[in-house]
Amino acid sequence: MPVDTLPGRELPSAIATFRVAAETFIPSHWSDEDCRELFRFTSIRTVLAGEALIRHGEPDRTLYFVLVGELEIILPSGDAFSMGRVAVVGAGSVLGELAFFDGGPRSAGAWAVRNCEVAAMTPDQYAAFEKSHPDLARDLLVALGRILAMRLRRANARTVR
Repeated sequence: MPVDTLPGRELPSAIATFRVAAETFIPSHWSDEDCRELFRFTSIRTVLAGEALIRHGEPDRTLYFVLVGELEIILPSGDAFSMGRVAVVGAGSVLGELAFFDGGPRSAGAWAVRNCEVAAMTPDQYAAFEKSHPDLARDLLVALGRILAMRLRRANARTVR
């Protein structure tokens, strides 16, 4: 399981990496300080290559921001016995937004392809962020909504083919 540490890297460096990679996710008007504020309301975790960050079907609502590394997103195949790769994501990606919003079980799994560092935000941490920075919290929700819409459009396009 992931551990709440950030060995070998400074948090500001990991956040800078995320910010550069997440151009389409981070609101363009956010300053470096706004990004630092977001990540002050998270727990930094290291996930070693081969470890699961998210397991399909688990009842966890944590939202993850990938700071460093790569994760493979997998779904159960039609036979219910094997898993199929949906995507490989890296720094700048956000994972777990569906369960974060609806409280349902995880719809997919995520395994570290390479060692990863992620910022984990629970609903309680989000609530504290929202209380402290309501405008930034609103911006975050809109950005997460954009991500959900983009992923739904991609899934729809694959289904139609």
